[in-house]
Amino acid sequence: MTTKKKNRRLPGDGSIYHDEKKDRWIAQLNIGYDGKTGRMIKRTKTCLSKREARAALEELTIKYASPNSLAADRLTVAHWLTSWFETYSRPQIRADTAASYQHMLNYAIAAIGRLPLSAVTSFELQRIITKQMNHHYRTAQYFRTIMRMAFKRAVKLKLIDDNPADDLELPKRKPKKPFIRPSRADREALLNAASPYYCWRYLLLTEYFTGLRRGELLALHWQDIDLAAGKLRVRYALANGAKQPGKEAPVYLAEPKTTTSKRELYIPAALCQELTTYKAMQAAKRLQAQNWEHPDLVFTRENGRYINPAVFSSDFCNIRRKLGIKTTFHMLRHDMASRMKASGKFDFKDIQEQLGHSTIQITMDIYTHIDEESKSAVGKWLESDAENLIGSPKGTSKYKAQ
Repeated sequence: MTTKKKNRRLPGDGSIYHDEKKDRWIAQLNIGYDGKTGRMIKRTKTCLSKREARAALEELTIKYASPNSLAADRLTVAHWLTSWFETYSRPQIRADTAASYQHMLNYAIAAIGRLPLSAVTSFELQRIITKQMNHHYRTAQYFRTIMRMAFKRAVKLKLIDDNPADDLELPKRKPKKPFIRPSRADREALLNAASPYYCWRYLLLTEYFTGLRRGELLALHWQDIDLAAGKLRVRYALANGAKQPGKEAPVYLAEPKTTTSKRELYIPAALCQELTTYKAMQAAKRLQAQNWEHPDLVFTRENGRYINPAVFSSDFCNIRRKLGIKTTFHMLRHDMASRMKASGKFDFKDIQEQLGHSTIQITMDIYTHIDEESKSAVGKWLESDAENLIGSPKGTSKYKAQ
């Protein structure tokens, strides 16, 4: 009688299972056999969720994989960057952020993905910046950040000795585009412009009065707006996922950009009245439609579908250009900050809370605009203050030559 031999588990085999007694998920990796006892050597990590366990298994695989599979001279850049992204980054970030990370990684994978990890130098990474990002400072800056993170982990795991992304140089930064304040006529023209959106006027009015980010505005729910009390809550943001070739980028509802983005804002009676009119109009439109995809969403496409943030930006750009208006949609946030500051009633802390910035430094760096009106005001103040500095005007000095 013959018996089947039990399959011998190989080093590098891993598993995830749930420990019922401890109510924990276990990630387990086999890393080899003890030379004396012949027993399998295992490394495990206890986690609270299955998702954490998956990430833990990836981490264990990278850390304890056999020298043949993990030696830096055999591990390619493509393999390492992909493993790093799936293990350390993707589980921690939003889908739209993950898509932008992947875009940066693709630059490196396409250019040097076949190189052994140990062969990567600053020169290879710098050449990517020079050849593909020479006129795009922000892209190069983002690329450098992602590369530093990825190779820093490789150093920490002792796969390489030094981080080749530490000393990368960025291209010359172009001057910031000047803030162009929309005039009253510009705002009116935009409100009355023909657009693909039945909610266009009310969407822009809400932006004028709140300064919300594009994704926050498009993710508003009716339950977030108290028209009687004049209050609005920001709880979500619409975001685009990774775009597939030949297809529109997918849209999903996500957490706002930062923890401070979740906020409550006051809205004036004039906007509440406009939104009350719009809500009744939208309700009538829903009754006529056979299907309405998101019944509690404030601003939608036909049949209640999400407004794609990327498509909306493109549509807004086309409309403002046809009208000869240079103010971008993001500049409407600038405009909100500028109007608050010009009123003299609010400081930067108030503006930070209104716009949902994570730090007051962001508010000061991005939304402080010294425009021509401000420069003129400074000039007038200096004229009136001159006497405090130098006494009587020229020609009336009491000084006498000795």
